[in-house]
Amino acid sequence: MLYYFFVIIIGIFTQKLLTTDIKNGFNPMRNFYSEVCDLYYFNTKGESVQMNLKETIELLNNKISENSELIKNEESTKQFLVLPLLKGLGYDTYSPQEVTPEFTADFHKKNEKVDYAISINGQPRIFIEAKSINMKINKSAPQLSRYFSTFPSVKLGILTNGIEYHFFTDLNNSNIMDSKPFFIFNIINHNEEDFENLIKFSKNLYDQETVKILAESLIYFQSFKSVIKEIFESPNDDFIKFVIKERFKFKVTQQFINTSRPLIVKSIQEAISEVISEKFNIDTSQSSQEIAVTSIEDVTKEEKKVYFTQDEIDSLGKFEEFEGVTIVLPNPDSYIKLLKLTSEEYSVEKGNPLSDFFISSVVTQGSTIVGYLVGQYVNQKEDIKLYTVKSNEIAKFLDENPILKETGFINARLGSRFNKNNNETTYFLKSCLNNLSFRDIPNLISKIEDTEKFF
Repeated sequence: MLYYFFVIIIGIFTQKLLTTDIKNGFNPMRNFYSEVCDLYYFNTKGESVQMNLKETIELLNNKISENSELIKNEESTKQFLVLPLLKGLGYDTYSPQEVTPEFTADFHKKNEKVDYAISINGQPRIFIEAKSINMKINKSAPQLSRYFSTFPSVKLGILTNGIEYHFFTDLNNSNIMDSKPFFIFNIINHNEEDFENLIKFSKNLYDQETVKILAESLIYFQSFKSVIKEIFESPNDDFIKFVIKERFKFKVTQQFINTSRPLIVKSIQEAISEVISEKFNIDTSQSSQEIAVTSIEDVTKEEKKVYFTQDEIDSLGKFEEFEGVTIVLPNPDSYIKLLKLTSEEYSVEKGNPLSDFFISSVVTQGSTIVGYLVGQYVNQKEDIKLYTVKSNEIAKFLDENPILKETGFINARLGSRFNKNNNETTYFLKSCLNNLSFRDIPNLISKIEDTEKFF
């Protein structure tokens, strides 16, 4: 009861002061500071710090927008923005033993003083350098760094203009302030995580070891996030090579790295969607499919290239059909359709299984591709029908199979060469993996000696 009595008395007293202000001529800055100070009167416990800090930040945010023209210089910034926040963090700004203004810190230059030194257990622990609200504070870090290196007991430097608070420590070299802040808090623009981190600098919670751990985690987190974001948006050659090597044993060429780059980007997008879907039970299939289709359409329109995804390459399986001939079949569950762009070119579109034809094996004699073993899914893909086609008769084979000519192969596209000497065009098949020959897919190669017997 006594507690509430004092609260009522203080409320009446405060209201009386404000009423007197209005009668004697309203001063918005005096009223602002009175409001802020009232928030901290009972600020003695950790829980109160959190509550009052949030109220303080909200109040400061509002007052900055309402009174920014009145906070013109460094002194007003310190008085009306910096000190209230320190009070919100639980520090006694009326005690020079705890918050010391104009603290002499730099012994190398005369007449230089740090704006505020916060002492804990009689030792300076935090240095604060404040600048005008209108000043960009990045260039003032060297000045704070000089102060920082003077006292080994100081492990936290704060540089602020009343809106932005840059927090520095000495992770790289002991007693030498890092050049970049490990944490930035913005009064106007911050999220809940920023607020939770700010609480850790309050009087009741502040601990140098905790600050060091927080600084390390934030620095590493931001660095890792930056690298991962760069890789997600534009994977470098090393990352692409790493992904390929995790699944394939063949030699990775620069050409194949360039070919795989958009596939890796697409794989990252789909993997993230799947993780989100599994973790939070969210259906991301539609958005993922839209991303995939858009990516393929963009590549097709802009670069005129054709790609397989990594999963589609992984899905290739083997079985023995003829002695000495290994036949490689795509998994029908991972189906590819070839759309005819022109009379001589095909491209890949995932998810529309209209074509039943695929190249199951490339027949070579020496280093020359002499023919193809063409597979066709029949009986709703339960059975396989095989055709042997000589490389110079592929155009004839297309004409004899109108469905194939209309839909194309699953894993190949038609190429052509024009001979100026005899004005003849010859046709051949090439891999749908852009810039990758059938010869670069070892599982597809079938070396035979007696071609006549095979065909």
